[in-house]
Amino acid sequence: MASARSLVAKANNTNVGSLILMTLVLGSCVANGEDLDARRGLAAVAGNPTVFDITKNGAVGNGATDSSKAFLNTWLQVCASPVPATLLVPKGDFLAGPVIFAGPCKSKVTVEVQGTIIAPPSGYPTPEWFLFEHVDNVVLTGPGTFHGKGEAVWKADGCGQKANCNLPPTSLKFRNILNLDISGISSVNAKAFHMFLVKTKNVNVQNIKITAPAESPNTDGIHLSNAVNVHIVDSLIATGDDCISVGRGSTNVTVERVTCGPGHGLSVGSLGKYPNEENVAGIHFKNCIMKDTDNGLRIKSWGGSSPSTAVDITFEDITMTNVKNPIIIDQNYGSRGGDSKVAISNVLFKNVRGTTITKDEVQIMCSKSVPCKGVSVVDVELNFVGDKGGHPSASGGLVGALCDNANVIFGGKLSFPLPK
Repeated sequence: MASARSLVAKANNTNVGSLILMTLVLGSCVANGEDLDARRGLAAVAGNPTVFDITKNGAVGNGATDSSKAFLNTWLQVCASPVPATLLVPKGDFLAGPVIFAGPCKSKVTVEVQGTIIAPPSGYPTPEWFLFEHVDNVVLTGPGTFHGKGEAVWKADGCGQKANCNLPPTSLKFRNILNLDISGISSVNAKAFHMFLVKTKNVNVQNIKITAPAESPNTDGIHLSNAVNVHIVDSLIATGDDCISVGRGSTNVTVERVTCGPGHGLSVGSLGKYPNEENVAGIHFKNCIMKDTDNGLRIKSWGGSSPSTAVDITFEDITMTNVKNPIIIDQNYGSRGGDSKVAISNVLFKNVRGTTITKDEVQIMCSKSVPCKGVSVVDVELNFVGDKGGHPSASGGLVGALCDNANVIFGGKLSFPLPK
C-alpha cells in the first residue's frame, strides 16, 4: 500500500480534473492528547499547532480555482497528527472535488467549515462528492455550506422509482465510521442525496440545514443504510425527496424536532429493493413539524422483495400543515411486480395534528403475503383543507381511512370514520 508521502507526490503530478482525492494513512486509531470538544471554536485561535488551514496548502477561495490538492494535502496532515487535529476551511468560496477523506487516522479529527465548498459540474468516477470512510471519531462542524450545484444535472436525472438506476453523486457520504458528530453545516442543491450514512455507528446530527427546490429529483435529505445508534435533532430539511429515509439494516434511530418540507416526508424505506436486505428495527420519529410535503409519515417497501422485517417503528407528536398522504404504509412501492415480503409489525402513529389535503387521512396498504401486524393509530386529528370535489374518501364521506391486509387498532380522538 502506498505511503502518505507517495500519495502526495502522486497527487501533485496528477491532472486536477481527473483527480480522486483518496488518502490512505497507515496506523492504528488511538485517541491521544487533549479533547477538542472541550474547546469549541479552536480553529479561531491563530497559530494553534493542531489546526491545519487549507489555504496554507494552496487553496484559493475565489470560487473558480480548483483547490482539490489543498484539501488532500491538508487531510494528510490532520489524519497523521498524533493528537486531535482540525482541518479548517476558512471563509471564502472553494471549488473542490471529488474528495475522499480516508483513514484510519492516528487521533480524533475535526473538519470545520466556515466558508462555502462548491462542487464541480462533472468528473465523478464514484457516486459521491465528499466521502468520509474508515475513519473513526470524526467531527464535521459549521457554520459553512456544501453547495452541490445540482441545478446543473437535475434535468438529466430520469431515475424516478426505477429499480436500477445510477444516481448523480451524493454530496456527503459517511461509510464505515464509528462515532460521528455533524453539526451546524448547510447543504444546498445536492445533485442527488444530500447526506448518506452507510455502515455507521454512534452518529449524532444536530442543527443542520438542508435545502433544495421541491421539484429537484432524488435529493433525499438524510438517507440511512445499515446505520446503528443514530440521533438526528433540531434540524431543517426542505428538499425534493424524502426529508429523512431510513433504509435497510438500520436500527436504533431517533429523529426529534426536525422540520420537514417541502419534500416527500419522513420515511422508513424504501425496503426490499435489493436481495437479502437486513432487518430494520427501533425507528422513532418524535416532535417533528411537516409543511407542504407530498407524503407525511410513511413506511414503504417494494413488491417482489426478499423476506425481511421492519419492527418497532413509532411516529409520535407530529404537527402537519397542508400535508398530502399524512399517514401511509405502502407495500407496493416502485415499479416491480409481486407481493412484498417485508414483514411490518409493531407500528405506532400517535398524536398527529394539523391539516391535510388528502381525503383518506390514513392509508394502510400492506402485503397479502405478509400482512402488517400490531399497527396502532391513536389520536389523529387532521382538518381537511383540500378540494372537496371529486371522488369521496374510502369511507364514502369527505374524509376517511383505508386498510388492506393489516391488523390495525384505532384509538383516542380521530378526525375520520373508521374503515369498514
